[in-house]
Amino acid sequence: MVFGWVTLAVLYLFLLFSLASWGEKNSPRARAITSHPAIYSLALAIYCTAWTFFGMVGQASRDTWIYLPIMLGPILVYALGYKFIYKMTLVSKKQHITTISDFIASRYGKRQTVALVVTLIALLATIPYIALQLKAVGATFQLLTQQSNSDAIILAATTFIGVFAIYFGTRQADVTEYRRGLMLAIAFESSIKLLALVLVAFVGYTAWNNIESGPFFESFVNEAALAQFGSFSFVAQTVMAAAAIVCLPRQFHVAIIDNLSLNHIRTARWLFPLYLAVISAVIPIIAIAGKAIFVGQGIEPDSYVLSLAVFSESTLLQVIVFIGGLSAATAMIIVATLTLSTMLTNDVILPRILAFSGQTDNKQDLSNQIRLIRRIVISCILMLAFLYHQQMTGSRSLHSIGLIAFSLVIQLMPAIVGGLYWKKAHAHGVYAGLMVGLVIWVLWLVLPIVSEQVSQLEQNELISQGAMISLAANSIVYALFSWFAPQRLIDRIQAEAFVSPTVSSGNTVNTQATDVTVSDLITLLSTFMGSGRCEQLLEQYQQLNHCELKHDATPNDSFLSFCERALGGVIGASSAKVLLDSALRGKKMDFTEIINFFDDTTQAMQFNMTALLTSLENMDQGISVVDKHLNLVAWNKRYADLYPYPDNLLAVGNSIEKLIRYNASQGEFGTDNVEAEVEKRLSHLRSGMPHRFTRQRKDGRVIEMVGNPLPGGGFVTSFNDITGHVEIQQALEESNIDLEARIKKRTEEVHSINAELRLEIERRSEAEKELIRARKAAEDANASKTRFLALASHDVLQPLNAAKLYVSALEEQELPDSAHAIIQKLNHSVISSENLIGTLLDIARLDQGEMKPEFESVDVNTLLSPLVDEMAMRAKEKGLKFKAIIRPCWVSADKTYLYRIVQNLLSNAVKYTEKGRVLFTIKPVGQTVYFKIMDTGIGISKDKKDSIFGDFFRANESKEHGLGLGLGVVKRLSLQLNSDIQVTSNVAKGSCFAFSLIKTEPKTVASEAAKPRNTTFSGMDVLCVDDQRENLDAMQTLLTKWGINVALANNWDDALTLCETIQPQILLMDYQLSHDDAKNGLALIEEIRTRLNIVVPAALITATPDETLVTQCKAQGVNFLSKPLKPAKLRALLQSMTRYIREAKNVTEE
Repeated sequence: MVFGWVTLAVLYLFLLFSLASWGEKNSPRARAITSHPAIYSLALAIYCTAWTFFGMVGQASRDTWIYLPIMLGPILVYALGYKFIYKMTLVSKKQHITTISDFIASRYGKRQTVALVVTLIALLATIPYIALQLKAVGATFQLLTQQSNSDAIILAATTFIGVFAIYFGTRQADVTEYRRGLMLAIAFESSIKLLALVLVAFVGYTAWNNIESGPFFESFVNEAALAQFGSFSFVAQTVMAAAAIVCLPRQFHVAIIDNLSLNHIRTARWLFPLYLAVISAVIPIIAIAGKAIFVGQGIEPDSYVLSLAVFSESTLLQVIVFIGGLSAATAMIIVATLTLSTMLTNDVILPRILAFSGQTDNKQDLSNQIRLIRRIVISCILMLAFLYHQQMTGSRSLHSIGLIAFSLVIQLMPAIVGGLYWKKAHAHGVYAGLMVGLVIWVLWLVLPIVSEQVSQLEQNELISQGAMISLAANSIVYALFSWFAPQRLIDRIQAEAFVSPTVSSGNTVNTQATDVTVSDLITLLSTFMGSGRCEQLLEQYQQLNHCELKHDATPNDSFLSFCERALGGVIGASSAKVLLDSALRGKKMDFTEIINFFDDTTQAMQFNMTALLTSLENMDQGISVVDKHLNLVAWNKRYADLYPYPDNLLAVGNSIEKLIRYNASQGEFGTDNVEAEVEKRLSHLRSGMPHRFTRQRKDGRVIEMVGNPLPGGGFVTSFNDITGHVEIQQALEESNIDLEARIKKRTEEVHSINAELRLEIERRSEAEKELIRARKAAEDANASKTRFLALASHDVLQPLNAAKLYVSALEEQELPDSAHAIIQKLNHSVISSENLIGTLLDIARLDQGEMKPEFESVDVNTLLSPLVDEMAMRAKEKGLKFKAIIRPCWVSADKTYLYRIVQNLLSNAVKYTEKGRVLFTIKPVGQTVYFKIMDTGIGISKDKKDSIFGDFFRANESKEHGLGLGLGVVKRLSLQLNSDIQVTSNVAKGSCFAFSLIKTEPKTVASEAAKPRNTTFSGMDVLCVDDQRENLDAMQTLLTKWGINVALANNWDDALTLCETIQPQILLMDYQLSHDDAKNGLALIEEIRTRLNIVVPAALITATPDETLVTQCKAQGVNFLSKPLKPAKLRALLQSMTRYIREAKNVTEE
């Protein structure tokens, strides 16, 4: 139960925190809501604290209408005293007031002591009031949770309120800035309070109807109850409440400081009294219902609101009432602590800190320090309130504590009202009035109440009497002392500003009410500015406005604004405006305007004089001024530095002749005739002619002197030390001579360098031509190598092709095992030779860029399974374990390239592994397929890892024979496939070669109906054409074994002749048949097809490795087989052709 209510309180407080945070945002919606007049009016309801929410119900249940004055006073102030609130707000905005203490201190001569006294009174009144709110929070938790001790809850609530106040109240050092989030949160809490009280009143009235009958308001309309309206306590408490709505620091802050617009007061004039009226109307209902329902149960009247919510057994109502009570307490505590912290910081702490540290004139930023002090003060205020709650509030009703606080804070009312409406009001009156009021308040109220020897009713009577007596004594003493107190100038100025505040009417002067002409205004300008400056400004005005001023004309607004700006530069903007207004209206200036005028004028003159003297003292030139009698009247510091005269010479009124004679005696003029030099200079001054000359002093410095006569007689002379300038000029002249010699020397060097450059250019041109020739020779040699390799490959592969065919024919013969073994070794040799030659050719073609990959989707399982089987057999022969783990997948690659890469890597793994095993894995991961070949072979040392992919590299530790070309081909092929071979290896432990390819989707292959295969070649006529007889013989031997009728031809003509005789069914054609390039194998196939008028199935068998040739074969429908010819491939091709021929024959017969 306790945990639930605590959780609810925490959630609500965090909701409040979030709402305030949202309100602080600068979004259009947040600004629109927080700037609405209703938010200001609802925020004023911070006046309704826990005293209102709980205490007034208790007071109404005990004493009927005696609760009403606390609500009636503010209603009357806002409904009838609208102009008073408006004037106080207007003055505060114009004077940038921050707190109520600042308001009173600023009005009474800006005296710090006044602010200190007001702050202490506010502190004494507010601490008990905050403790009252804490008591209400604790009582709420006790009633809802039935706990006997609520100190922990109160301490937690105090802590959170402190955090909230610090976070949202001290974000800016300027407390006059509108705190949107805080005002929004207070307005929200006010709405919750009103909703809770209205709901409880409805529930109470419903419950009363169920248990009682008769008039509901009987106890409130009887003679005794109505008699209270005329009682002294009722009237006195109404006056107290009316004064409190103005004097309470928190109320002053919300109503005055946090007022965003004066127009909002118009809305508050009716909305705030309406809010109070609704609350006043529901309080009797709750009191009557609670008294009837809880009669004889010992329930405190102050807790009727909560008790009725519990009685209703509605959890929602209990939650709303609980939150309403919490809102009533928290809102008051937050704003009260913020206001008090500002007052204590500004009026008590900061002045002492600044006075102690001596930083009153320092321009450093103190905002962070001010915010820190305010946060500490907030914490201290809440701690004091908590301690007060622990010690003093145990036996006091909420109503009594509230009235005591009211009775003290209203002592500020005479100072506020008198300050706004009585110009003779004085700070002495404030001191005396507050002291007398406080003494009477302590003697009449505090001492009897603290003694606890009086009843509740007597307490209220004492409070009302004491408050009125102390307030009356305060007012009388305040008026007497103010009347006889002597007023200072600042007192009169501030009195004028507060009693008669003026609203600014704009930047331009008022329209004239008298017949003032342009000539009059020109005379006014001349009086303050001088005729010369006035004429200059008037000429500029006419040029800029393209007009001509007529002296007898009436000045227009443009000229009036010009005159105001011109005068403002001399006597200050505000004084210029007042002066022009006075001249135009034809009335005398009152005292305040005269004070302001001379104050601004004095400030402007002081500023101009200070600026002039500062400029003269900080000039680089020395200045001396003599009057018409040739006496020294002024000089600056630089002049004294240039001429160190004795102290008695450099004085105002001394004759300039003495200074000139002193300089001459010191040898400054460089001649022995002192009198002549002195007379020459004096004659210059007497004649009044401007002069300029330069003189070098005996210490080597060069001084330039420029003299000009003054208009009324006299002379002003400037002295400029141009020693540096002269030295620079001499240095320039010397450097100019040296520069000419250096330029001449440099010119000669440039000519020499140019000659050398021309020779170098010619030499480089020859070298470039030589390089071009060398490059052309290299390109020719490279082309020759390529042609040589093509021809050599053809010539080398021809006998190798024949040898392979012969070996294939021998393998099909029935021979002894020893002969088969020899044939098998011979076959291995032929295959090795073929691989070696193929590797050499591949390297050459890759280096020349003649081999280009054809990327397609490749099924790695189908492509590499035969290779895996072959390598497994070779590993088994060596006694190695071979394992392949191939996951089904497809990759984007060239089928031939991939096969050759894996073949070389697996072959090397088996070749260089003496014992152990070889592992081959293919693993797809995401969109990548990883290939790895691992072995336990001899390994590769670190210093050789970068060399293994070079041509002809072989490991020295290997016992295997070879040229070391395999990895070179692997490297080239992998780069063509956009992959890179990664190698990890340890000597004597093994190696791992890995690469990766991009994964692709499988190719869709059109399904074909299964066809019966007929592999019998009997009766087939095949024409074989090759320019090498050994190839023909080997082909005949092999094909004859397969039952094929073979016809042989070794040139173009023989082949055509045989075609006409036997009409072959299949053509097996070599590409190079003669030295005539036009008579090649493809041309012969085309010729035979043309003569026979049928498309004879044909295959081109050649050792020419040319991609273009393969493309031509595809275009002509000719199969392509490369030499050395693999019998298995030939047999498969012949089977395919045979099936094609027989199917075509069956179709024809049908």
